[in-house]
Amino acid sequence: CVGLCFCVPPGGPLAAAEMSICELPKAGLNLLVSGCDAFENCNVSQSWSAQLPSLPPSTQQQLRFAPAGAPASNASFITFGALLSLAPIGSAYYGYSRGMKGSLELFERLVQERGGLLVNGTRRPFRFAIVSDESRLDLTTNATAHAIRGLGADFMLGGFSSGFTNYAARQSYADKTIMLATTAATPSVISQNNLTFGVLPPSPRYIKTAVEAIVDAADACDSRLDRCWRGMPPRCRGATCRESLKAGFIAARTKFTSVMCSLGAGVTQEAGVPVALNSSGLPLITTVAPAFSVGISQEYIDDIKEALQPLRDEGVTLLVGCTYLGTGKGLMLALQQLGWAPLAVVTTATLSEGRIHAELRSTAPLALSWAAEYTVEPMVWHPSLSGRGTWSNLTSIEFTRQFQRANGGELVSYIGAAAFAASCSLADAIERAGSLETDEVAAALNSATLFEFFSNLTYNKDGQADEDMMVLQFQPGRVDETVVAGVANGRTVENLPIDLRHASGGGEPSLGPMLFPQPTWEQRACERRLHPGVLKAGENIEEIQCSGHGQCDMGGVCVCTGGYRGVDCEDPPEEEDEHLRRVLLTTVLPAAGVIALLALALFLVARRFKLAKRRRQLLWRSTRQPPRLRSKAGGEYHLFLSHTWSSGQDQVHMIKRRLATLAPKMKVFLDVDDLEEFGTLADNVAASDVVLLFLSRGYFASKACQIEYTAACRLGKPVVVVHESNENHGGAPLEELRDQCPDECRAHLFGSRAVVPWLRSEVFQLVTLKKIVAVVLSADGGEAATGKQAGGGDEIASVASDLSTHSRESRVGESSSGGGRRRSLAELQLERATMASAEAARRVAARAMARAPAKKECESADLYLHRELKPAAGLGPGPGLTLLYSRHNPGARLVASQLAATVAGCVAVEAPAGGATSVGGGRVLPLLVLNARTFEGADGEALAREVCGWRAAFKETVCAAERTRQRQEAASGLAKLTNRIEELTGVDVDGDGDVNEKCLAEAEGRGRSLTLGSNVQSGQDSLGEASGRAQPKHGGAVGEASERVRSSSSASGADSESEEPAGGVEMGRLLLVHMLEPEDDGCRFEQVMAQTPQHLVDDKLYSQIALPWFHAPDYRAAALAVLSHTLVKEGSSAPSSRARGGTRWWPSTRRAPATERRASGRLMFRRRSSAPV
Repeated sequence: CVGLCFCVPPGGPLAAAEMSICELPKAGLNLLVSGCDAFENCNVSQSWSAQLPSLPPSTQQQLRFAPAGAPASNASFITFGALLSLAPIGSAYYGYSRGMKGSLELFERLVQERGGLLVNGTRRPFRFAIVSDESRLDLTTNATAHAIRGLGADFMLGGFSSGFTNYAARQSYADKTIMLATTAATPSVISQNNLTFGVLPPSPRYIKTAVEAIVDAADACDSRLDRCWRGMPPRCRGATCRESLKAGFIAARTKFTSVMCSLGAGVTQEAGVPVALNSSGLPLITTVAPAFSVGISQEYIDDIKEALQPLRDEGVTLLVGCTYLGTGKGLMLALQQLGWAPLAVVTTATLSEGRIHAELRSTAPLALSWAAEYTVEPMVWHPSLSGRGTWSNLTSIEFTRQFQRANGGELVSYIGAAAFAASCSLADAIERAGSLETDEVAAALNSATLFEFFSNLTYNKDGQADEDMMVLQFQPGRVDETVVAGVANGRTVENLPIDLRHASGGGEPSLGPMLFPQPTWEQRACERRLHPGVLKAGENIEEIQCSGHGQCDMGGVCVCTGGYRGVDCEDPPEEEDEHLRRVLLTTVLPAAGVIALLALALFLVARRFKLAKRRRQLLWRSTRQPPRLRSKAGGEYHLFLSHTWSSGQDQVHMIKRRLATLAPKMKVFLDVDDLEEFGTLADNVAASDVVLLFLSRGYFASKACQIEYTAACRLGKPVVVVHESNENHGGAPLEELRDQCPDECRAHLFGSRAVVPWLRSEVFQLVTLKKIVAVVLSADGGEAATGKQAGGGDEIASVASDLSTHSRESRVGESSSGGGRRRSLAELQLERATMASAEAARRVAARAMARAPAKKECESADLYLHRELKPAAGLGPGPGLTLLYSRHNPGARLVASQLAATVAGCVAVEAPAGGATSVGGGRVLPLLVLNARTFEGADGEALAREVCGWRAAFKETVCAAERTRQRQEAASGLAKLTNRIEELTGVDVDGDGDVNEKCLAEAEGRGRSLTLGSNVQSGQDSLGEASGRAQPKHGGAVGEASERVRSSSSASGADSESEEPAGGVEMGRLLLVHMLEPEDDGCRFEQVMAQTPQHLVDDKLYSQIALPWFHAPDYRAAALAVLSHTLVKEGSSAPSSRARGGTRWWPSTRRAPATERRASGRLMFRRRSSAPV
């Protein structure tokens, strides 16, 4: 009649069922949905029609009969209608609908086992009328009308999402039918009429539950340090962790998620957490497109990163994501890629999805893996919750097991459990009402107090179940959730049987405290560096990080314990220390010997600690001594670190941590460590010798930073400006930041000394740190840049002045004294001697002051670190290296000449017109300098042609090396074959006069002697004759094989020479150098990419990293050190090895295999093993 597919038991009266369906009334009020926007707001029109509204021909509709032997009368059935998105496969809500359908089938089987639903003492048959809405909003009302008036549904179960249920509930109300929403949580959807009920709590409760749990965790952290995760109060930037919380929201653009975030901002403020505001003074909520499956792209993650940036700029520390599965996954990956770790992160409908667990075990690209750890999510149900349902008589574990067995091991989510619970609630209301009348069943639902394994289904005045929720968190190394808050009504978490666990051998879901605050991404990467996957049973992240011999700090560095060393604390204590401890602990010596050993041990340990400490400190280059800083009283500092939390906190923490090692006597002010009150910032600046301004995005817009740099300008404090230019780490262009600086401070901040860059490379970070220390030393005034105490001549000048003054005073006194007494000869001689001494003292003081060094500002070059990178001395043994540059490449001549002067064995040669092979034989490494003038104009076209030629020569070199390797392997295999034939036949196959002696001895023992001609080398005894004599044992095949081997040996001997590329040139991979500063025409790498010919970009010219080049002398020296080591590495490895990422010698310097030797002008082989081939 309507082209439906009916599912009936074997032998059921199908024709009668079809006839009864055709007799149903089709007329009614049709609500038509159209014009929907991104937030699922649509236009709705209505019309009374004698026909059902249209549905696409592909729409799936089916009747599922529960009891066996379906009766002929359609009126005897109790029919539950259900809206599912089962077609087309792969549509937005298809995955959710599959789980709901599996739960409805379990309910159908449960009713079948009971013989139907009990109405007034009679068991009535039951069936489902399922209609697909194809994940389309405009089909929801049409599909609802078809289920009620087309398939005869007495009651309706809502489909997935609040947006779809919103319009389906309107149509069911128009048809005077009760709808029980299975997955809608938006309050306005449930409260729109008195015939709509919902089994999920109101959406604001999701946010309220999670935020209150986070606030409780922050209060616990503030009350006791051991309740903070790994004791990390420095992650809380305010006075307390509670005061550090500032909420921001990001929502998927659907009705459920957008309303949840809008209402969630209010309940967050009610919980005492401030909310970030937009320019209009409203809660800051950014939005992204929704994603409902785990299959997301990098472009989608980039969209989320863009939406997160305003929240990060506002200093959000509690990030709330109103998400679905794909959106929540993208949010966690975006945070990981940004390196942004708020104190807490909340998601919805993500971690509670069964499909997420495979992501936690996967190491594929864009898989969640350990990025989901520490994330918090509110949840209404979990498979491990205790309690047995009143109507279903099932526990959560029993329901989960039945679902898995019926659905191929698939894990049920809370959505599937909600659909089952809604069916139970509706069935319970029908049985208690004893009727199918709408009003009576609605009254029974309003008075329901049904406890099910899903939740306590008691509906509020709006018809919505308002049960308490729990909070889940995936904790480090686990794929099973930890319930951290919210289990109520006497329920607890039970152990899941092994067949219900998410991973074989995995841990159990459990109750436990929330891990707060989240660690930084650097710390998390350090913890999982050695164990990126899921931990085994019994393993603990605390015990396996840093090889089990230390802990990761917030900067991602292993802090080793027990004397262990290395990046991951993998190196055991030194043997001398172990031997010393063993001697001290196990050897019993006389008292004098023990005292002597103890004294020696203490001396060695102290000396070792002193040397180790000095190796980590900056020293004067002239005296090899650490610089001395004046000690500071309480409240005084050598250096004040000014930065904005939103984009510079991690970098400034690293600067302070590095300075504490390089200059341990330097007292540094950092607000999170030293600030007592916000109003004392200006006083702290006044109490500091130098102010460091860390310029990053939003610095000049920060109120706290404005107080700090204004005080520095007003007081005339020495300023060192450190610039973060990497936009992925919160940086911004220097010109933009300089323009944002107020005019009254610009000259003082940017005119006193050059701006210092902050780079990711540790080599260049050390230069920046040395500059900072040099500025502090200059401002401190304790030592001159030479590392010696200034002064020394002042005392001499003072003595000379005193002598001269004494002489003058004595003369004046004599002349002013009474009488004109004549002085004696002795007095005159004493006066002349005093005057001569004063004159001599003045001359000595003048010479001393001329020799004393003048005070000058310290420079970074005056300081050095024992372990800092030094330029490579040379290429080592072997042929030299030609560094090839082009006359059409601006700046290349300068870089090549300085590199050649730095690295011994390297010469810089301008590329000849004849191409790379015109340079001559040997190793050649082409150089390409990238700046604002690269690939511009006619020189740029010529440069592009030369680069193409260099890359072609490099590829030919790689191919030639690979062919040589293959031929050498073939020669080695031929040697093994020759040895095997000699062993079998006793014949000197290769003519080297060496036959396997053991084989000959065995042949003689058996009475068979294999003799060869006396003149093998002259060729009189041929291989054929020798093979013929061996035929009684081995037949003719050996002789033929021997002949083939001999001919192959001759051919391979001629061809086994190492093949060289054309012209004898071994061309290396391009060495890319990127100039960064404007004095060298430096520019951003994006500009270089834009002006590079597209065919070079497509040829993967930039597949390797371009090394930086600076104009400033100290940074250029560091760049030369990095480039020199790169040059030595590139010049020492073969082209084929570099192409494969390996490390080998160049073909011209490689030794031949051990089984080969050269004699008599041809390649010979000596047998090395008797093992069979």
